Amino acid sequence: MSFSSNSVIAKARAVLGRSLTAEDYTQLAAKENVPDVCAYLKQTARYGQALASVNPQTVHRGQLEAVMRRSVFDIFESFHRFDYTESKDYFRYIVMRLEIEQILTAIQCVSSGSADSFIAAMPMFLTEHANVDLPALGTAESLIEALHILEGTPYFSSLKEPITEAVETGRLDIGGCERRLYTLYYMRLLKSIEKNQKGAKKKELKRAVLRSIDMENVVSLYRCIKFFGGSAETVKDELIPFKYRLSADAIERLVAESDVPKIAAELESIGYRHGAVVPGTVELLTERISLDYLHKTMRLSQSSSVVYFALTELLEIELKNVKTIIEGVRYGLDGADILDMLVI
Repeated sequence: MSFSSNSVIAKARAVLGRSLTAEDYTQLAAKENVPDVCAYLKQTARYGQALASVNPQTVHRGQLEAVMRRSVFDIFESFHRFDYTESKDYFRYIVMRLEIEQILTAIQCVSSGSADSFIAAMPMFLTEHANVDLPALGTAESLIEALHILEGTPYFSSLKEPITEAVETGRLDIGGCERRLYTLYYMRLLKSIEKNQKGAKKKELKRAVLRSIDMENVVSLYRCIKFFGGSAETVKDELIPFKYRLSADAIERLVAESDVPKIAAELESIGYRHGAVVPGTVELLTERISLDYLHKTMRLSQSSSVVYFALTELLEIELKNVKTIIEGVRYGLDGADILDMLVI
């Protein structure tokens, strides 16, 4: 392993060492309002610097979340500047994932006639790196106009059919758009791994990515069955078409189950183990399965690309946890109930 690879791994583990702790989450969940949450976050190693100039008494939820999102992206960008090994390539996929999130939000806002809300919440720091004219998307007056703005980007061909159909029917299938865009994302990421990685490192990184896809697909199939009454056959059309352990037989068994404990048992039977307590939702179940794997990967992997991938996933989980706390505190939920909703 090269000196640069060793440095990336050391840097990644140092970043992880500044993560919020279980005690931090307990303290945050007990806060009475968003300003108190902000004041506490200002004292943490993770968000203290990013929030240094923010006044907790005047900050609103959207502003606080935007500053934290920027602080996490800054970590990704620091690796992009620092790393000259193979893991440097992954930065463009971080940008691509954020672009997809923004595109999905934009077309939903355009479809519902609330494009102004997209502009207000758009992360301006992303425009420097994005391949999409995000501000222009926010000014689109129709879905067709939004589609034209995406022309010449990788996303145009994926969205042309569902947006054209939405214009004809008056109904936007946002789930279908999401599936198409993330299929494109994972297809490109897996091709990059095939091209740029070799041997055991390639196998390990592919496994990490495919595990992530499996967890996303479990959530998708559960929602399809639970809310739309789909069958094992129709579910397949709702999934990202790449898999690790989620075989056709496993999908059929999962489709037959309707409650979370049974789904947890089925996942454990194919090697996806969870903690001693089964959470109340499939989303939490899959995220906690991923959390355990990612922490183990951070400790044991000797591949800078794999460690970096695991770190990016863990930072996203932490950011989601903080957003959940902010929402819970904002709506006056009990601290214990908020903690039950976190991926910890």
